[in-house]
Amino acid sequence: LWLVTELILAHSVSPVCRRFAKNLSPDKINLSTLKGEGQLTNLELDEEVLQSLLDLPTWLAINRVGCNKAAIRIPWTKLKTHPISLTLDKVVMEMSTCDEPRPPNGPSPIATASGQSEYGFAEKVVEGMSLSINSIVIRISAKAFNASFELSQLQVYSVNTSWSMSDLRFTRIQDPQRGEILTFKEISWQMIRIEADAIQSAEHEMLSAPIRLITNQSKIRVTLKRRIKDCNVVASKLILILDDLLWVLTDSQLKAMVQYAKSLSEAMEKSAQQRKSMATEDQVSSAPPSAQQVRTQQASTAADQSATMAKLFSAYDVCETSHHLQITHLDLHICDDIHAKDKVINKRVTGGAMQLSFSSITLDYYPFHRAGDSCVHWMHYSEATKTRESWARNLLDEFKSNVEMLKSAVRDQQAPAPAHSSPQHGKRTHTYSPPPQTPKTQLMSSSVVLRMADFSIYQVSTADQRRSSPKAMISCNKKSLYLPPEMPAIHVEFTEYYFPDGKDYPKQLNFFFLSR
Repeated sequence: LWLVTELILAHSVSPVCRRFAKNLSPDKINLSTLKGEGQLTNLELDEEVLQSLLDLPTWLAINRVGCNKAAIRIPWTKLKTHPISLTLDKVVMEMSTCDEPRPPNGPSPIATASGQSEYGFAEKVVEGMSLSINSIVIRISAKAFNASFELSQLQVYSVNTSWSMSDLRFTRIQDPQRGEILTFKEISWQMIRIEADAIQSAEHEMLSAPIRLITNQSKIRVTLKRRIKDCNVVASKLILILDDLLWVLTDSQLKAMVQYAKSLSEAMEKSAQQRKSMATEDQVSSAPPSAQQVRTQQASTAADQSATMAKLFSAYDVCETSHHLQITHLDLHICDDIHAKDKVINKRVTGGAMQLSFSSITLDYYPFHRAGDSCVHWMHYSEATKTRESWARNLLDEFKSNVEMLKSAVRDQQAPAPAHSSPQHGKRTHTYSPPPQTPKTQLMSSSVVLRMADFSIYQVSTADQRRSSPKAMISCNKKSLYLPPEMPAIHVEFTEYYFPDGKDYPKQLNFFFLSR
């Protein structure tokens, strides 16, 4: 009986695992029924499924992913409250950049596994799985350089609204009236090592300085909003949190970083345009429920419970897709590379170094925001963003008014086209331009917000100078100016307006806002 049960379980687990593994068959699954444990070896994972799962940008493609050993533990009697644990020993991923954007990512693997069915018990079990990877190596091949990322002790697990591990039932918030569900995940690792080295060629002669960065424990917090009826992701929020960073760079390494960024800029721009052209109504900011919907909820049989869930859902709702970076403190030391063959001569200082210190850096990116909609749900919403919102709305209203005036002027100048006549009679054939095309989709915006609480740029120092601490050359002295501590020293916003169909009606707008 146990043998038959194991065979049945192996064949039932196999279709789910096969969505992620390419060379998987039931005979390769070593599953212990009573213990709820299983092992897999020498797995080759499916690249397209992982691209969709990670939602990678289309300028980056996964070529191969391999895993030497995987172990799974299933708590049969506690599936509602405890996660299935998946442990991987070593994962090697090979990636490459694309000159032209690859086809967009497919649907969510959870939605595919469910067959586009309703979010139920099986989907809760799959999404609640915890993942632990002892070592992961990511190699990226680009046109101008090669890069590698090495992460140790990476863990992915479900958390509650306070970002702490708990009962799986508290890691999601479901609102039946909206037909949506929120889930919370956290990804953490002990150490990450980043290296980038140039591909030596005549075209990239100056890219010769390798770049290295080692960071300590960091984490990513992810909030996903899915539709209950088909499990598709409607919106997501991703927050990368880095603690104190110390980075020492030579001037040649700094030049190499600029060249690396330039080599990727064209591919990233094409990918961004592709993503904007495919923006759907599901990805844009969603409005809160109307008063009629609230009255309908209150009139239901479970009015109190429904109102409580709706209030809790609204408190943690992801109104639109966004990506965020938070750095507690960054110390950047730029040093003169005295051993480099620099063409610049007559340097005033040789072997100098400069320190730049930045505190509480936040970088927010909102790729799909309806133009003119409120930004009150944005992270770190402040008076600066409120001022920019009012200023941008006035400019947007002026732009729309000018477009309407242009369309009206074209309509007034239009007249029935005269009959065509031969050139012998000395008459010309007149043609009229059609009126501006009316956009089929709503005007969207893509915004980047940079905030910095404090910064200091210190004087250039050399080995010959003797002093206990460097002296600040440029700094933000909020205390002497009696400025509130919550006010950032630098606040920069850049907003680009576009139509999802990729056309300009009649001209694309870009707004830049700087507050200090």
